[in-house]
Amino acid sequence: MEALSVRDYRNNLASSFDRADKGEQVLIRRKNQIYALVSIGREDLTISPALQKRINEARKAYKDGNVVSCATPDELSAFLDSL
Repeated sequence: MEALSVRDYRNNLASSFDRADKGEQVLIRRKNQIYALVSIGREDLTISPALQKRINEARKAYKDGNVVSCATPDELSAFLDSL
């Protein structure tokens, strides 16, 4: 898919949003960067009760000192390999 220039995007805002609403990825080129306009649902903006529970558990574990610390990239790599 070809990226729209910023000028084309500005001149066709409504159709760009319509395309994104239909699930199409709209690409916008600004200088040497490319951006994507995508539609997201409300569920992407809210924290579910299950996720909130996991966040609360992680905060408690951190507060209680039940964490793994990695001081170097090698320690981090070894820890991730152990998972």
